[in-house]
Amino acid sequence: MKSTFRALFFILMLPILLVSCRTASHQMQILKPATINVPTEIKQVGIINRSLPEKGQGVMNVLEGLVTGESIGADREGSQECMRGLAAGLNSNPRFTAVLIEGVEFRGTGTRQWPEFLDWNQVEELCERFRVDAIVALETFDSDMELRKSSADVERTIDKKKVIVKEYYADLRMNVRSGWTIYKPEGRQIIDRNAFNDEMSWRESGDTPDQVLGKLPSKRRSINESGYYSGRQYGRRISPTWVTESRTYFRKANDDFKVASKYVKQDRWNDAIAIWKKYTLSTDPKIAGRAAYNMALASEVEGNLSLALEWANRAWQQHGLKKARHYTNLLNDRIYQQERLDQQMAE
Repeated sequence: MKSTFRALFFILMLPILLVSCRTASHQMQILKPATINVPTEIKQVGIINRSLPEKGQGVMNVLEGLVTGESIGADREGSQECMRGLAAGLNSNPRFTAVLIEGVEFRGTGTRQWPEFLDWNQVEELCERFRVDAIVALETFDSDMELRKSSADVERTIDKKKVIVKEYYADLRMNVRSGWTIYKPEGRQIIDRNAFNDEMSWRESGDTPDQVLGKLPSKRRSINESGYYSGRQYGRRISPTWVTESRTYFRKANDDFKVASKYVKQDRWNDAIAIWKKYTLSTDPKIAGRAAYNMALASEVEGNLSLALEWANRAWQQHGLKKARHYTNLLNDRIYQQERLDQQMAE
């Protein structure tokens, strides 16, 4: 029965195994457009923390922390990390220069409830003082932690004998809700005001419950890491962001394709292109299709998306390469995204 199952599994997996053997992957950096369009005249932004409670209201937060078991001041630290995450995200990408404005008191509700908008005179004073074009304010910040414990009987080999032992598990989930507002003093415009929920999770296992819990991060650390992550995520909403994507190409069709594959690994794209382009005229549709597909990838790497689409269409429409059909859809989407990116990066 087992041998029959294995044979059937191999037959079902064979097409996938064959494809993976004849293709290789290439990692490339792509600048993705932001979710929203921020006016192009905004280039320098100041980031402030306005999520802290007014004086006197903080007492209630301390009492809540004592009741719920949260570390006192953890959300304060988490909100600071949230700001740092946003600043790091913006400064690692080409759209904005971000400045963390610290040492100046800004107070809000200290809860998930939005505060009143900042006074525009104050916004204008901040922009002039710190030489920025807009203020990005973290106006709400709150965190919720959930810890789930479980166990299961598992089979292990101890002293060459199979025994059943109990294994313990713990799942820690930290949800952060951050609310942001972008103030543009020129024209006194609110560019964006939205709240977002971001979650990070940790899963550990061990031989005892205490061992598992010891592997998990502390509440303070988990809030800080989740806050930082949440800030980075908001950066993706307002700023074009570099991301790493994977593309496949055909490394096998004949011996020359193997040589071209080595050139790709050495970042010698022109040498690889010289080989592939020659075989796009092959009378063998399989070889011609793979060569055209690889030419599409080379064109995308060079930033020529329209030419990449032409080559991918050729591989699909003229040579029937099914893999190229998916690639044409991907390239059409990239061309659309590039148009949005050009608008966002315009001077």
